[in-house]
Amino acid sequence: MHEWPLIIFTLLIQSSVGITLFTTLILISGADKLSAREKHRLALPAMLTAFIAGALGLIASTAHLGYPLNALHALSHFSSSWLSREIVFASAYLAALGLATLIALLTKRVIALLMVIAVAMGAVDIFCMSAIYVHASVVTWMHFNTYVMFGGTALTLGAVSGMWTLAARPMLAWGTVRRLAVMSIGVLIAITVLRLLVQPVYGNYLASLGGADLITFPHQPLEAYGQMAVTRFAAWALLIAGVCVTALSLHTQRFSRLRLLAGAVLILIAEVMLRFNFFSIH
Repeated sequence: MHEWPLIIFTLLIQSSVGITLFTTLILISGADKLSAREKHRLALPAMLTAFIAGALGLIASTAHLGYPLNALHALSHFSSSWLSREIVFASAYLAALGLATLIALLTKRVIALLMVIAVAMGAVDIFCMSAIYVHASVVTWMHFNTYVMFGGTALTLGAVSGMWTLAARPMLAWGTVRRLAVMSIGVLIAITVLRLLVQPVYGNYLASLGGADLITFPHQPLEAYGQMAVTRFAAWALLIAGVCVTALSLHTQRFSRLRLLAGAVLILIAEVMLRFNFFSIH
């Protein structure tokens, strides 16, 4: 399948933004009583992970463009092209996150304002990324389900990362850790339910199209969507199982790291399968 660069790119960028979002939430809402050095120890591993994921995602995107300098050409159409806007905001996101990470490495301080700016740029980037496909001529993409799925991936993977940060860096008071973990689990459950609720609406939309897939020749997205039914249902089952296992990793006074890891693996596999299904259009 020739769309693997897009699968890798979208998943890495979205997971990077999600990690940055939940790291920032932990810093702002849970680490106010920590010293600057403790905040640095708490946040730096997640910041490095998010930056590396984002950088690798941008590298993967150039593979899809075919020639890296095409990215420079795409920037000239910012006022009319969602692709140009996506490149600009992805670059702005990575620049803000990279600067915050570099400062943290050099000074052992985390600048929360830079993290907030990075989150804002990342959120706009995911919106632009979604809009690229909603405004494409592939009928299986031209639905608000694309916004829900792309944003849902960022929140899902970000929430799992946030829980792992809380479990791996036990420097916060347990009451604070539990509150943040419950918030992360709540986001996981809520966004999974939302994504599932949208699927019948999306299915009705596809059913109403009839033979509209002919306009996207030589691609046959509706036919491909039907052929991927088993993979799609398996992915949803894995995602639900992963969310449940992740939620069960939180005990009264501790985390079960084994359950948390198992849940994270299941969720990651499900997200890859769902994204593979999204890009399978022929």
